Amino acid sequence: MNKKRVINMEFKGMKRGFWTGLLAFVIAKIAHLLVTGCIGLILGLTFGNTVLEDTMWDVIAILDSPGVGLLFLIFATRYTYRRLVSQKGLI
Repeated sequence: MNKKRVINMEFKGMKRGFWTGLLAFVIAKIAHLLVTGCIGLILGLTFGNTVLEDTMWDVIAILDSPGVGLLFLIFATRYTYRRLVSQKGLI
């Protein structure tokens, strides 16, 4: 008889503080670079040699602006920080 062993791992969350906030910011910054890079790449490749090329460069410039990046970082850092310190775990 083969019985599957169940491993019960309990995630207690990280402690609140500077290092958890810094880790959340670094994760959010990496996510920001990946998301904006992928969106820019997809728009650039999709509409590269069409009539809408100038419009897509304007959209890419707006997505890559400091204001949009700052808003993304604020909300992504808050979300990531709350997930890191939560008692429920990341999954």
